Parts: sequence; C-alpha cells; structure tokens
Amino acid sequence: MATVQENALAEKKKELRQRMRNLRMHQDVAKATASSLAAQKALLASPIWLKAGSVFLYQATQGEIATDLLFADALASKKSVFFPRVRKNECGLMDFVEVYGPDDLVSGAYGIMEPHPSLARIAPEDYICDVAVIPGVAFSSMGARLGFGGGFYDRYFARTRAKALVGFCYSFQMAEDLAIAPWDVSMTHICTECGLMAV
Repeated sequence: MATVQENALAEKKKELRQRMRNLRMHQDVAKATASSLAAQKALLASPIWLKAGSVFLYQATQGEIATDLLFADALASKKSVFFPRVRKNECGLMDFVEVYGPDDLVSGAYGIMEPHPSLARIAPEDYICDVAVIPGVAFSSMGARLGFGGGFYDRYFARTRAKALVGFCYSFQMAEDLAIAPWDVSMTHICTECGLMAV
C-alpha cells in the first residue's frame, strides 16, 4: 500500500506532467521550431557530440523538441545511430536498435516512429553509448528528469551505460522543484534552446 508521501509525490508528478504537456502542445509553432533548431545546433557544436561515435536519439511526438537535425548530422558523420523500440507484450520495456536511415523507422507503439521489427536490438548490458539524447516532461538544472510515467527510460538506463545522458527540452520545461523517486534516471547534461550545460 502506498504511503501518504508516495501518494503526494505521485499527485505532484501528475500535475506537473499535465501543465508541461499543455505548455508544449500550445506553444507558437514558429517559436517552437526556432527553439528546436537552436537546441539541436547547441548540441551539434558541443565536444560531447563532435567526439561521439554512437548516439541514442528519439523520434519527437506530442510537441517534443525535434531531433531531425541531429539524426541527419549523425548519419552524415558516420556515427552509429540508435532509436528506441518498445517491446511488444512486455510492459514498460524498450530496446535501442541501430538504424541506417529514415526509411528504417516505421510507425510503432503509441503511433511513434521506431525501428522496423526486422532490425536487431542491442543487448543493453553489453553496450556503452557515447551520447544518449533523452526526452522528458520536465528537467532540473541538477539533472533530475520527469518522464511520461511509463518508466521506459528509467528501466533501460538502469541496465546500460552512456557516457553522456542529455536531457533534451525547451527552456520552459525546466523545473527546479522537481519531485523524483530514487529509481528515476538522472542526466549528466541538459540541452535547451539556451544551450548545453553539464550538471
């Protein structure tokens, strides 16, 4: 049975998720596009990206900050590129799968583009990624992350390692009073349209 404290934390997370989703979905399109480009360019110019041989990306959905510029650059610079794919019939679990171009992505779980089922997943325990670009509902400057509530990223990065975990978001998604649980994965960097910072 959940404690009063756990119930209060869950309610706070629920309220923050709703508020941030509303802000993200209802922002001005031109401003959102400009902010998305600025955030991607900030990461592209950073040493952690320039030195990376492998990157984990995601396909933006529901107003998330885009990664298309990162994807194109990674392919052009011959980086190994991985996207998440949700496991069927295994609640809350996903894998990262190497892709070789946009055509390798198809509509998958929740209507999000993900690697084609024919592409082999990597074993998380046997792989260290250089840069993992991670979406979220909110982040703090200390690296705390609030996800969508499914626990996919938390479970995955409890089993694999990345040299840099980059929380990728709009600046309005920063929340310093972010309430997180001990199992929530923490970021090593945060990147917004204002730039990239280590935490």
